Amino acid sequence: MTKHPAEAGPHSEINKKPTHQEQMNERRKYLRFNTPVDIQYKTLTLNPLFGKALAKDLSKEGLRIGMKDQVPVGTALEIQMNVPGDNLPVFATGKVAWADGFDTGVRLTKINQADRMRVLEYVYREWLKTTKKTAAEKKHTHD
Repeated sequence: MTKHPAEAGPHSEINKKPTHQEQMNERRKYLRFNTPVDIQYKTLTLNPLFGKALAKDLSKEGLRIGMKDQVPVGTALEIQMNVPGDNLPVFATGKVAWADGFDTGVRLTKINQADRMRVLEYVYREWLKTTKKTAAEKKHTHD
């Protein structure tokens, strides 16, 4: 029997706050692809921070980066993405939309449309490979 919210304790499912990931899933407009892409970044601040990282959860409008430094929400970044099999890097700018420790969500604010498509086509192709592989493995284990 489910309790009325007023009767629920502080740790019940009713009063449980959504996790950061659950909140992000509710706000996302575009499908995200968990294909890793090597990037280099530089904060556009008075004392810039530089780093290399693996971007994940790429979408049409953003990506998640595991950064070596904690960067405040709103910080502008220059990003260089290295798409495997492509000789030309993709350059973009973005802003930190959320930060959870060193895990940082970046909303892309400026990226050439052709470059955006190069990145998305790569991550989509890689996603298809892993999806087909997973489906084949599931079929094989159920036979």
